[in-house]
Amino acid sequence: MDVHILGSINVDTILSVDALPAAGETVLAGQVTRLPGGKGANQAVAAARMGARVSMTGAVGADTDGAWMRGVLAGEEVDVGGIVTLPDVPTGAAMIAVDAAGENQIIVAPGANALLAPATAQDSGLILAQLEIPLDTIAAAFAASAGPSLLNAAPFIPAARALFADTDILIVNQHELAGYAEAPAISGPAEAIAAARMLRAHPQQQVVVTLGGQGAVAVFGDEALHAPALSITPRDTVGAGDCFCGALAALIAEGLDLAAALPIANAAAALCTQTVGAIPAMPARAAVMAALAP
Repeated sequence: MDVHILGSINVDTILSVDALPAAGETVLAGQVTRLPGGKGANQAVAAARMGARVSMTGAVGADTDGAWMRGVLAGEEVDVGGIVTLPDVPTGAAMIAVDAAGENQIIVAPGANALLAPATAQDSGLILAQLEIPLDTIAAAFAASAGPSLLNAAPFIPAARALFADTDILIVNQHELAGYAEAPAISGPAEAIAAARMLRAHPQQQVVVTLGGQGAVAVFGDEALHAPALSITPRDTVGAGDCFCGALAALIAEGLDLAAALPIANAAAALCTQTVGAIPAMPARAAVMAALAP
């Protein structure tokens, strides 16, 4: 089954700092890097490098950044026929501060992403969407799709709960889970499983929760599972969650169930943290499988 990504396209400016700034604090960056990104574009490349045949619906501005991002995605063998170019609006942008421990703070200017219209959505294959584009565009695509719908409900937007009923697989991290479930902070797999059960919008829905260094959990039917993370020291966590989502979508489209797919997606996300940036850090499938080999 093909993987269709419905999502955002940004140009990332990454600033390396010793420590992330507190409110009102100014810090100096040691290095500034400009890289391709956006949650949708990141996930498209992650899925493609995992071996899926990928197409993307998104929007860019009629500027050099938009042309560059279209070229980057095409170079990764992503079908860019569904990417529209909008006049008089800039391509999306993100400013990302990354500290010495690999943690980050991100500010996104949506640009063209905010104007992606429902009419541009595709209605075939497995669809994976995120929340950096209009919610009504996602709703229209999910309603029209005959294939599985995966929603990475990030960033946390309370109104996105309206999408859950049409979502087959819901993917959140522990912070987003706490927000949507209106629960206290989630500190581990057991708490994540309990909160994920509360979040399910219908009995057939599968909910996946990423827990960083604690791996990922999934709930489906009356069952739950926990897949531990690879033991690895992160260099840069930017894009790791997107890598997990794109890899998981590719594996589900291939026919794997969650029990088989979660450890592989975990490994892909872990390898992603070893390289600076998002799209440049997405690992090839061979590298992921090698990391899992005994």
